[in-house]
Amino acid sequence: MRRSDVIVVGAGPTGLFLAGELALQGVRVRVLERLREPDPTIKAGSINVASAEILDRRGLLPAAEDVQRRLLASVGAFAGHGRKNALIDQLDRDARGARRFPVAGHFAGMLFRDELVDQGDPALAAHTAVSGGVLVPQYELESLLGEHCARLGVEVRRGVEVHGVRGVGVRGVGSTRHAEADLADDADVVVETSAGELTAGWVVAADGGRSAIRGQLGIAFTGTDPQLVGYQAVADFADPGELSRGWTWTPRGIYAYGPIPGRILVARFGPRPQDRDAPVTLDELQAVIRDVTGVDVTLKGLRGRATRWSDNARQAQSYRRGRVLLAGDAAHVHAPFSGQGLNLGLGDAVNLGWKLAATVRGHAPAGLLETYESERHPIAAWVLDWTRAQVALMRGDEHTARLREVVGGELFTAPGVMNRVVALTSGITQRYDVAEGAAEPVGSIAGDVLLSSGDRLADHAHDGRFVLVDRSPDGRFAEAVRPMAHRIAYVADPASAMSPPSLLVRPDGVIVWADSRDTATSGTATSGTATSGTATSGTATSGTATSDDGALKELDAAIQRWVGTR
Repeated sequence: MRRSDVIVVGAGPTGLFLAGELALQGVRVRVLERLREPDPTIKAGSINVASAEILDRRGLLPAAEDVQRRLLASVGAFAGHGRKNALIDQLDRDARGARRFPVAGHFAGMLFRDELVDQGDPALAAHTAVSGGVLVPQYELESLLGEHCARLGVEVRRGVEVHGVRGVGVRGVGSTRHAEADLADDADVVVETSAGELTAGWVVAADGGRSAIRGQLGIAFTGTDPQLVGYQAVADFADPGELSRGWTWTPRGIYAYGPIPGRILVARFGPRPQDRDAPVTLDELQAVIRDVTGVDVTLKGLRGRATRWSDNARQAQSYRRGRVLLAGDAAHVHAPFSGQGLNLGLGDAVNLGWKLAATVRGHAPAGLLETYESERHPIAAWVLDWTRAQVALMRGDEHTARLREVVGGELFTAPGVMNRVVALTSGITQRYDVAEGAAEPVGSIAGDVLLSSGDRLADHAHDGRFVLVDRSPDGRFAEAVRPMAHRIAYVADPASAMSPPSLLVRPDGVIVWADSRDTATSGTATSGTATSGTATSGTATSGTATSDDGALKELDAAIQRWVGTR
C-alpha cells in the first residue's frame, strides 16, 4: 500500500477537520477510524463562536447555518408556550433580522443572560457574522466535515483499529521505552493496525482521551481525578412535565433538560460505577435522574446509546514525540460542559494543519511546527481550569449554594462581567505571542473583517492560504507578497480615513501583522473598491517613505517568520 504523507488516527471532528486542512495544501492524508460507522451518540450540542469562524474561513458556514435552521425548527414545539431558552430565542430573532453576538452557554449551570450583554461592545461586535451557525451538534458537525473531506479526496478508512506506532526498520511494537527511542525526527512512522502495517511521514493521534498511541509512547497525562459522574442521552419520558427546562442546580448535582426533545444531561457528585466501560442501562439512568432532580420520572426507552462521563481533567505534558503528534482529546480531557472539548479540538486542528502541511511540503520556517505546542498547550491548560472552576460551583453543600447566589446574582449582573464571561466561553479572546512587542490586534483572531466590496476576509480564506488585506491607497504592500501568491491571497481594499489597518492573517485566522500607520492618507488612492489578486497602483508621498519602509520591514519579518521562504 502506498505511503501517506500523514496518517490521522481518529475520525472525530478534530481528525476530520485536520485531514481537510492537510488536503487543502496538497498533502496526501489518510484517516483511520476504529468505528465502522459515525457514532450517533449524543455529545456536544453546539459549537462556540471561534469554532463557527473556523468553519466560516473554509466556506462551511452555509452548511452550519442549515443545521441550525433545522435544529431551531425541531426545538420550537418542545419549547412551547413561550418557554424557549434565551439562546434559542435569540437565534430565532437573528435568523429574521440583524446579526448579533450569540449569547450561548452557561457557567456551572448558570445560563448566560442576553439582557445583561452589551451588544455594542467592540470585542463582541467584531464576531457576529457566524451567529447563524453555532447550534451545530457534534454528530451533525462530523457529517458536515465528512462531506468536506470527501470533496477534497481524503481517504477515510473505517473499521480499522490502530495498535501502535514504531519507527521504520523496527520489528513489532515494543515497550514504551523502546517505542520512544525508535521514533526519530527524520524517519517515517509505521502504524500497526488491524488491517496490516501502514507507513507515513507523520502521524497525528486524534484517537480520544484514552489514546492508545499516547499511552504506548509513555507521554505523561497529568491532572486531577474526577469528583462527579455525568450522563447524557436522548430518552423517551412517560411524563417529564415536572422537569425544569434548561439548567437546574440541586443539592445532589445538576441537570439540563432540552432544548432537543428528550435530551437529558445529568451530573451527580458521589459514588462512581465500578465498571466505567459498562453500557449505561435504562434503570441506571432513570435512578440517577430521579436522585439528582428529585422528580419521580419514568423512562420508557432510549433513542440511541446513553453516555457516561466524568470531570477527569488531564493534559499531555508534550504534544509531540518524534514524528507523532497529539491533538484533541488525545492531548487533553476535562468535563464536557459547554462543549469545550469539541471547540478545543477544532482549535488544535486548525492551528496544526497548515503548520504540518508546510513541514511536509518543505517550506516551513525554522521552528514553525514547535509553535503548535507552545500556542495550544496554554490554551488547553486554561480550559481545564475553566471547567474545574465550574465543577467547584456545582457542589451541593450550603456553602456552594451561597456562592452560586453571589456569582449569579451579584457578580454576573455587574456591568461588563457578563460580556467578559461570554467572550471567554466563546473562544474569541484567545491570543498568541506571534511578534515580539506587537500590540493588538496582532496575535488575536481576525473575526469579521469587512471589505469595501461587500465581502469579508473569510471569503478569501477558503483555500487555506494566508490572507493579506492591503488597505493602503496605492497598494504598496503588494510587492511584498507577489512572489508568494501560491501561499498568500492578496486583497486590495483601499482605505478611508476611518478604516482599520492592513492585515496579514494566518490560515487559522490569527493576525500576525497589522500596519499601525495611517494608510488612509499616506498616498494617492486609485480605487474605492476592493479587488482580489491584483494590486492597485499609486504613488506614495515622500513624507511617508520612512513610515512605509518600517511597515514593509515588519510585514517582511512576519512573512519570513510564518510563511517561509519565497
